[in-house]
Amino acid sequence: MFHALLLALIALFLALFVFLAWNFGHWRRRGVWEPHALPLLGSFPNMVWPRRHFLNDMRDLYMQYRSTHSYVGAYLLRAPKLLLLEPKLINEVFVSAFRCFENNDASRMVDTRKDPFIACNPFVLDGDEWRQQRGIFSPLLTSGRIRNAYGNMQRICGQLCDYIDEQSRSGQPFDGSDLGLRFTSENLLDCVLGIEARSFTDSRLPVAQHNKEMSEENYRLALSGALNGLFPRLPRCLRPKIVPPSYERFFGDLVRQSFHLRRCRRQERNDFINHLLDMQRQHQLTEEQLISHAMTFMFDGLDTTSSTIAHCLLLLGRYPECQQQLWLELDQATPKDQLLPHFELLSELPYLSACLNETLRIYPAGGWASKTCTEPYTFHGRHHSSPLQMLPGDNVMIPIYGLHHDPNYYPEPQRFRPERFLNGGLKRFQQLGVFLGFGNGPRQCVGIRLGLTQTKAALAAIVKRYEVLVNVRTLDGIELDPYIFVGAHKGGIWLDFKARSV
Repeated sequence: MFHALLLALIALFLALFVFLAWNFGHWRRRGVWEPHALPLLGSFPNMVWPRRHFLNDMRDLYMQYRSTHSYVGAYLLRAPKLLLLEPKLINEVFVSAFRCFENNDASRMVDTRKDPFIACNPFVLDGDEWRQQRGIFSPLLTSGRIRNAYGNMQRICGQLCDYIDEQSRSGQPFDGSDLGLRFTSENLLDCVLGIEARSFTDSRLPVAQHNKEMSEENYRLALSGALNGLFPRLPRCLRPKIVPPSYERFFGDLVRQSFHLRRCRRQERNDFINHLLDMQRQHQLTEEQLISHAMTFMFDGLDTTSSTIAHCLLLLGRYPECQQQLWLELDQATPKDQLLPHFELLSELPYLSACLNETLRIYPAGGWASKTCTEPYTFHGRHHSSPLQMLPGDNVMIPIYGLHHDPNYYPEPQRFRPERFLNGGLKRFQQLGVFLGFGNGPRQCVGIRLGLTQTKAALAAIVKRYEVLVNVRTLDGIELDPYIFVGAHKGGIWLDFKARSV
């Protein structure tokens, strides 16, 4: 009996090992160098065993092979991925050869029938469905509507500063991530839904709590990612639901309430909620589709914008000479009786833009990208004597974090040097294919203009009014928290604010 049980366990172990290692050699058989990968852990062991953020694994592979290879074979758990190392090829995937790589790998993780909240989000859609929904959503984000929303942003920035004044009396440091999330919650719910989130009061709506359920404590999302890595061709019907029910109930009720109030009042305003309702009539959208389009703002804007605000404040606090230069630019651009510059001027301030871009370089909102080949395409890597034929279904990974920290393109990559992006620096880095703060090409972040405007508004208001100081609770360096999927400073961002003399 004991021997039979032992044999069964050995057979089970061998079967599991064969299953986990079965795909290894996929790229080697196609003539691509394949660094050593481990069963279950794949090429990025810290994704499973997080001693440090897995983006460091990807960066290490990039740094090790970028001088000798244009691409290497890698494995996300057991799913084969071609890790692109040559910026020219990366630019092809995003821009010139976009039609051959138009799908995001995220679509393999989602069943939109189970998750109607994200069924119209362009990020998780493929092919014609992506083109249709992006075509419906994009007209929402006109300059006129963003300009109208800027009036509300100015008011909310004033509330943000009042909140900092009030809380500073306690002498306790501010959690920069919480501060950024309070601002983005208030701003997005106001400008998109016309609802006050009361983010700067003790009776705030639990936006942060539910957002944390979705982004940081979402076991459903982790399960979906694991299944995608273990079973790369998992049928859609077997993919789990990823949106937590409590998140869906809370935001679903908020969106329905805001639409109901606007319909009852019959107000005609050139704002986002009015255009969403017009869009429903024009495209004959169901109520679920309308809610999904509204939620695209929340999914795409809450975490990314609040994280960027917090990280930029951290870096400005660490580099007071940069903060002083930004304050001088803002002081010259802002009318004496105003907190912020005029809308048109805000977007044109070169040093503010440079600080934001340098923050996204050091702490990119998306540290990697994964694209699926949709049509046959041939890579001609400069380090390879023969081309590589890509086939539909093949997957490529782009090591954004590695590119952003490559000293060949960014000398002293761990230092905050906004001047890199002045005098055409942003355009130069984008053309080289080594800056992907907002992605690139036709699938670039659809809400980039709104995201930039609200981020710049918050930063401008805070730096104009306060000197930003880094509290001693904040850890040194720029190490990422291994337990937060979206790159975030390890240990949290703790800040102090000292009011400037008027």
